[in-house]
Amino acid sequence: MTKGKITVLGLGAMGSAITDRLRESGYATTVWNRTAAKTEPHVEAGSTAADTVAGAVTAGDIIFVVLLDHASVHERLEPVAAELEGKVVVNLTTTTPNEARTTAAWAAEHGIAYLDGAIMAVPDMIGRPGSRLLYSGDENAYAIAESVLKTLGTAEFEGADPGVAALKDMALLSAMELMFAGLIQAAAMMRTVGVSAADTAEETTAWLGAMLPSLHGLAAIVDGGGYRTGGQSVDFTRAAAASLITASREQGISADLLEPQKKLLDELAAIGHGADDWPRIIELLTIE
Repeated sequence: MTKGKITVLGLGAMGSAITDRLRESGYATTVWNRTAAKTEPHVEAGSTAADTVAGAVTAGDIIFVVLLDHASVHERLEPVAAELEGKVVVNLTTTTPNEARTTAAWAAEHGIAYLDGAIMAVPDMIGRPGSRLLYSGDENAYAIAESVLKTLGTAEFEGADPGVAALKDMALLSAMELMFAGLIQAAAMMRTVGVSAADTAEETTAWLGAMLPSLHGLAAIVDGGGYRTGGQSVDFTRAAAASLITASREQGISADLLEPQKKLLDELAAIGHGADDWPRIIELLTIE
């Protein structure tokens, strides 16, 4: 006896991993993919393939959408709005916060219970320790789908605003991307003296691991809002940033990845905030 009927639209690497996990967890899975050949391994493993999106969504009570982008979600879902009425749709396609809100508004107009999700994991992690998925939107939809969602990893409901899961996803990915860019800058500098990127990565991992606890102190400065804690100042950090830029250029390495922070620090100094804590640069990031 199956636990329930689930449909998965989209069988890329992530959609396939989700389907595998749901099937292994005892759910009856129906799959659809634009390229029908991708359904074959899932059919062999016990899933049912639908020839059309309409047929796929009719077969499931909870519909997982794991497509390419926001446009493809609407291209596939809008023609089957009537078939989706009264069902729970969990959109795990990577979208921006406002795209998530747009889809949620469309779903509400058509009587569809909608959750927007963000996957903080790679396909191989799905269903394993460390897999973390964020959800926001219809709270009742989350309550209905919660037991299913927990088979994929740690499930965290972020609230009724359907854009918050995507926003947190994009914010955390922004921090990750800047960290990765920092490694590339370091590797570019060190390889000028024959040090491999692998060795630089080893040292960077240890160094950043030791520095990570300081993030809480920076966050406290930002939340305090006064920017006069006596910590590292704008002027001190400007000088340090200038040294990093000079060191890169001395080795024949561009400082394009380093210069944006220095530019913001210079702006703060120019308007009289040189003695303030350097995290004040956050106040310059809001677009008027």
